[in-house]
Amino acid sequence: MRTRDDEGSALLMVLGMMMVLTIIVTAAGTLAMRTAAFSRHSTDWNAALAAAEAGVDDYLARLNRNDNYWVTSPDCTNLAMRKPNVSRCSWTSSTTVGWASVPGSDRAQFHYDVVTDSTPVNGTVKLTSTGRLGSVKRTVSTVLRRGGFGEFLYYTVYETIDPANEAVFGLNNEDAQDKCAHYAWEPTVAGVSKPRDQDDCYNIDFITADRINGPLHSNDTMVMKGSPKFQGTVTTSDPACKPANRPVTDCYDVDGSASPQFDKGIAYRAEVPLPTSIADLKKNVDPARTSTPGCLYTGPTRIKLNPNPTGTYSTMTVWSPWSKTALNPGCGNYQQTWPQTVALPNNNIVMVRDVPSTQSSPSSSACASGTIGGFPQSDDVNQSLAEASCRYGTLYLEGNLHGRVTFAADNNIVITGDTTYVDGKTGLDAMGLIATNSVKIYHPVKCTGTSDGVCSSGTNLSRPSGGVFQDPTVHASILTLQHSFTVQSYNLGSPLGGLHLFGSFAQRFRGPVGTSNSSGGVASGYAKDYEYDTRLRYSPPPFFLDPVSSSWGVKAYGESTPAY
Repeated sequence: MRTRDDEGSALLMVLGMMMVLTIIVTAAGTLAMRTAAFSRHSTDWNAALAAAEAGVDDYLARLNRNDNYWVTSPDCTNLAMRKPNVSRCSWTSSTTVGWASVPGSDRAQFHYDVVTDSTPVNGTVKLTSTGRLGSVKRTVSTVLRRGGFGEFLYYTVYETIDPANEAVFGLNNEDAQDKCAHYAWEPTVAGVSKPRDQDDCYNIDFITADRINGPLHSNDTMVMKGSPKFQGTVTTSDPACKPANRPVTDCYDVDGSASPQFDKGIAYRAEVPLPTSIADLKKNVDPARTSTPGCLYTGPTRIKLNPNPTGTYSTMTVWSPWSKTALNPGCGNYQQTWPQTVALPNNNIVMVRDVPSTQSSPSSSACASGTIGGFPQSDDVNQSLAEASCRYGTLYLEGNLHGRVTFAADNNIVITGDTTYVDGKTGLDAMGLIATNSVKIYHPVKCTGTSDGVCSSGTNLSRPSGGVFQDPTVHASILTLQHSFTVQSYNLGSPLGGLHLFGSFAQRFRGPVGTSNSSGGVASGYAKDYEYDTRLRYSPPPFFLDPVSSSWGVKAYGESTPAY
């Protein structure tokens, strides 16, 4: 029998349970909706970044279809570039920002902005791409650039000694020119057992004393002797290195015995073509073709770089007596005597051209007997070819650079002393050296014996600007279009220590910097000590030439605050 106190308790229990269930269901529903919203936002967040990157890919595709696409910026037909207030496209203040759809996506879109102010100088394009999906927007900032020679510390087309090398081939080298401008790996052709006959051409070995601290590429087959050290990536265009499962030894040839050290391996890469002329650079010193021309000098010229004590850019002391026509503003006065000290054309170019055929001076006899700031006008350290080369555009260079500049010469560039950056290896200084023929380390010798009219033995001499050039240091990105990066009379005299290069170099033929003994050590000249300047990947010297054909790619990438 129930008492009256029990009446209604079951109802209360049912109501309480229903309330608890309602709270649980409501909380679960709320959580589910929040989770769904978060999941949707997370999906949109990731998709917006993917859309921004799709914008980068879209612009890169356009650049790689048309290498000069950056010149037309903005492209009035490109929806992704549309924005207000661009007069050349008739876009006014009422023009809305254009959003292009990501291919294959229903809602994702991108818009990008392009800055090309510095592209003519350093080859870089700054691209800011914004992607959006719904209300979510994300922006990435990138620096785009073509693949350049700054990718490599060391690059060469042919691993053979330059056919123009008189110490090896003598004065009559036409046969060598014909036989040696081939790859060692080229297949047999009709009537020729080897396109490059090793009895007539001479490969230069990598030897035990060599240390290559950076990326290296050769279009040819490299030859190893002893235990050289390769501390960066190494690639070759030798097809024997192409198969995936080939042994490492298939990627190079051996002279005697060899155990090279490849810290980051060795792999196949397709040939990288080298330009043949500096003609494309000449517009940058022509006032009729640019509003900011660099400096143009004529005939044998010496330049010494002086760090400015006030901390600003370097100055240049210039000897250029055969510059007989008006010089660009700030580059000196051809009517005054030399030397003259002028301001460095920062972020610009200095060119030394051959004496024009319309200019009668210098005569051969004047050039043979004269000097440029103490150095031979002929560019031949022993004066044997003075009459033949006295009118060439040769640059003698040394000093301390504070700034960014490229030096280019119709003939050779001869490094006569340490050539270094004031701010060292971590600052903003950058120097490009581009020679149609060769870049050489100055090495005067006293000839003590000849063979067939060519010096075959000798001793080291002091330079006009200092003693014997021992352990030279060069900070530069070097490009030789027809010949080599080499050392004058590299085969004469006693060893001179190490050649310390910080930067990069590219050459058509291997340029010897010394000779080796039977154990792989140095017998004359220098041992190689080459260190890569990693800044060259994204910040090359101004107006530095790129390979003949190379694709555009991303050199720097980072996410930034949404631009729209």
